[in-house]
Amino acid sequence: MVVILPWMMWPISSSNRAIFKPSFVKISKFILLLGILAACTGAPRTAEQAEVQEPLPSTGAFGMEVNIDEAIDASAVADYFADSDTLALTVSGGIAASCKYSGCWMDIDMGNGETIHVTFLDDDFSIPLDASGKYAIAKGTVIRRMIPVETLQNFARDEGQREEDIALITEPAWAYKMIATVVIIEE
Repeated sequence: MVVILPWMMWPISSSNRAIFKPSFVKISKFILLLGILAACTGAPRTAEQAEVQEPLPSTGAFGMEVNIDEAIDASAVADYFADSDTLALTVSGGIAASCKYSGCWMDIDMGNGETIHVTFLDDDFSIPLDASGKYAIAKGTVIRRMIPVETLQNFARDEGQREEDIALITEPAWAYKMIATVVIIEE
């Protein structure tokens, strides 16, 4: 870690030596700051110190309550976006992918090669790590945004696609994201 002190930033000449001369108070404040930083960094926790978390059940409700009768099929989500790019919806569909490390996101298949990327409000809950391939009902705010052609082409380059395939991307695409307050996962 490199620390640049204020009196080290300017060349000291005879005219400004008194202004930037380190004083006992400045040095004391610096040492106090270093002590606080050292105390805050702490050592890594051992296995005994780590909080033990019970594994989540493979299915069930995660988050708040939801009325499953209000759920619309994920394939129909695009039809609801006529007047707004943000809607409160309850969506159902198959889980195409999910976070395998902490259960912090999932993608719901829209049936047309697109997905709704679902995250959870304030990270208040997570889903089981084995959620991929199961059926989900999620309630929350769905946001639609247009992704420009240039961005889509950059994504394709990042994925390692060939330039011939990248040149075929000529139209922007809609992306859907949901911030869910509840998720129900079924087999």
